[in-house]
Amino acid sequence: MLRILFSILASLISIYAIICVVRIVLTWIPSVTFHPASKFLSSICDPYLDIFHGIRWMRIGGLDFSPAIALCFLGAASTIFSHLAHSRTLGLGSILALIMQTAGSIVSSVIGFLILLFIVRLIIILVSGESFSSNPLSYQFDQALGPVVTGISRTFTGDRKISYKTGLIIATVTLIVLNIIVQIVFSILAGMLASLPL
Repeated sequence: MLRILFSILASLISIYAIICVVRIVLTWIPSVTFHPASKFLSSICDPYLDIFHGIRWMRIGGLDFSPAIALCFLGAASTIFSHLAHSRTLGLGSILALIMQTAGSIVSSVIGFLILLFIVRLIIILVSGESFSSNPLSYQFDQALGPVVTGISRTFTGDRKISYKTGLIIATVTLIVLNIIVQIVFSILAGMLASLPL
């Protein structure tokens, strides 16, 4: 009976996550903001999404990771309930290990998203030949990524002047290495938790 309940909860959370994705995508289209369907989705999803929206550390530069983190938590909850529904053992160690793996996945996803943005901006620089462009997309990238790139590159260069392209390369390589370390550390911790005799 408990396994059926966990399976139903996992399915409901997955459906809710899909509804939240639709809501998030609709916020990018201003013309549908006042449509009745959009308002209905807003009433269902916004109370949950707003829990994460107000947390400052989820903003890096001009980027707001709160929707992605909110979806990661829904995915984690669905995975945990699904694991509980299909697992023969419901030990505390295995549950903690699953939570640790999920936390590692969330952190790694955020870092991976930043790496992707840095690489896209580097490609734009290499194609255009200019570090700063009058292109609105490049300007938005620079507004959002600039503080992050500067913060990471200053760790290695101090106050020495470097080009934006060099800063992007330093930041990208640093985050790739950091992502590998995060994955290894969380994997080791999850393995230790899974072996707990609980």
